[in-house]
Amino acid sequence: MNFFKRSQEDENKKRLQSLVKQTIKANEPQGWIKTVFEIGGLSEIGFSKQHPNLLLVISSQGRGIIDCERSELIKRDYDTNWDWIDSYELIAQGIGILSNEKIFVSGLHGGGLPVMNKNGDHLLFMGTEWPIIDIIFEPNFRSIYKENQATECFRVFHDYELRAYGFSYDGETFVVATSSEISIYRKEKNAG
Repeated sequence: MNFFKRSQEDENKKRLQSLVKQTIKANEPQGWIKTVFEIGGLSEIGFSKQHPNLLLVISSQGRGIIDCERSELIKRDYDTNWDWIDSYELIAQGIGILSNEKIFVSGLHGGGLPVMNKNGDHLLFMGTEWPIIDIIFEPNFRSIYKENQATECFRVFHDYELRAYGFSYDGETFVVATSSEISIYRKEKNAG
């Protein structure tokens, strides 16, 4: 690699790090409420399309359903024969109220949840301090790449290990998950 190319890459990296540092370090973005669930051995998560407030959680101990609106675990299954998940197609069979639904999952084996909702809120993955990962919440069509908008965005995650992140299908919830916990962000009822 020649000197000019390395110098240019270093400048780009510093510019991106500067944008990330301009964001608001926040436990939760303005207008959102955060709840944390500790779940050991978490491997995948996925939102129901039929009941968008319900999150299917898969761990080494089986499956569970979290009602994100009420912030509570509403169903648990300790079935670990794994015939209910297709790790190649990234689909898992639901349980309880979701037992008739196949849910797209994201996590250990790949996949992805929606990273934008209809209100223009966006989740941005940044790895400018690799192996540390940042998830930036960009509200209402804001972007850290647009001049003077980085200061209106929120850094909601800054850690080494990330399993999955994304929005529910109605856009009222987003999650950030590691192998040991899920942070669930629910839009406040009175928030616009």
